[in-house]
Amino acid sequence: MFLLSACDVIDTDNGLLANLVPPEDAALPAVPLTEANMMRGKLTLLPPSGYCIDPNSLTQNFALMARCDKLGASEGGSGAPVGVLSVSLARSAKDTAMPTAQEIVTAAGLTEPKNVRQSDNNVVFKATGNAPSTDFSSAHWRSMTKFNGFTMSAALYGPKDQRAVSSEGASVLEDMINRTISKTNAS
Repeated sequence: MFLLSACDVIDTDNGLLANLVPPEDAALPAVPLTEANMMRGKLTLLPPSGYCIDPNSLTQNFALMARCDKLGASEGGSGAPVGVLSVSLARSAKDTAMPTAQEIVTAAGLTEPKNVRQSDNNVVFKATGNAPSTDFSSAHWRSMTKFNGFTMSAALYGPKDQRAVSSEGASVLEDMINRTISKTNAS
């Protein structure tokens, strides 16, 4: 019963709680980020054009991104495809071979990779697997990139038959990869 009492409406204008007022900025939403220092400042994550980082998702090795306007930013995002982009980071040995798209889908329990773009340090491909929400297509884009002793893995999900799951999704991931590598190397 004590725990449920927290659900009651409390009159804060009178009595014991009258002087308890949240700080002025407590009601302000978290501002979407256009970049984030990750891995203890050794890597600077830059979202693809039109996307922002959700500050509530951010850790040293993980971030969620979406169109800036969908995250509440006053500007940006209107030209980008609607989607949700997750990024995970890990340290990696420089001499570790880049896995193939097939190795990644096998490890992740996804279907056969399609539209594979692979180089020595990067792979981008389309796969099918469980979507994080029924609002999204099970077909999505994945990438893995190795640079500066880190491995960056990403997945881009979007609504069925929309731009994020078309071939444009690969370009969104490649834009994020290129921007992140350029910014990190410049730092």
